[in-house]
Amino acid sequence: MRTGWALLFSVALVGCGIVTLIAGVDLDTHGAIFDYAHHSVQHTGAVNVVSAVLFDYRGLDTLGEATGVLATGLVVAVLAPKARTSMLSVRLSLVVLYGVALVLPFVSVLGFAVILFGHVSPGGGFTGGVVLASTAVFFAVVYTVGGQQSYVLPMDTQKRIENAAIAAFLLVGFGGLVTGGAFLANAATGIPLGEPGSLLSAGLIPLLNLVAGMKVGVGLAIVVVCLFSE
Repeated sequence: MRTGWALLFSVALVGCGIVTLIAGVDLDTHGAIFDYAHHSVQHTGAVNVVSAVLFDYRGLDTLGEATGVLATGLVVAVLAPKARTSMLSVRLSLVVLYGVALVLPFVSVLGFAVILFGHVSPGGGFTGGVVLASTAVFFAVVYTVGGQQSYVLPMDTQKRIENAAIAAFLLVGFGGLVTGGAFLANAATGIPLGEPGSLLSAGLIPLLNLVAGMKVGVGLAIVVVCLFSE
């Protein structure tokens, strides 16, 4: 009985929260959100408004998110045991082994496509990075069993890629200061924005998408591999 009342209370709180959010939403078409949607192509050259916000308007916030992933990977790598052990004592069937080997290349290509085309279509560095990290998860689950220990990349190499990606993000940001603009500036640096909708457009946003994708993908892979080692 108490569980029922507790559940009812929780549902009521969620309902009140949703009503409050809806009531507080400002639907003024001249608000900042609509300004982003209407002017992002002109300001940034990126057709994908989400990428424009993440890597231009709110680029500093994105740097903070990438730094958070870096910190998580470092903490897990330090705290996880260094000794490698087998996850399972039995081998998976040949169907699983060869099936995953067949699927992984397509998933990897999808991850890179989501990253590289993130400024002209739905996707971007964070989404594509997660897709790439999923390939490491599949690989680790399938090919680190039965006493086998094989990873897509050695742990030291993964850490170097992760560190290089966050350093590249910072260097691109400082490029705005060097040109007399702001940190993580895009159009203000004077770099050509290109033709909106084309692959070579949006200024520095595609580059930030790429380094963020590498950062997120490798960072999440490090966390997963370290946990699997335990």
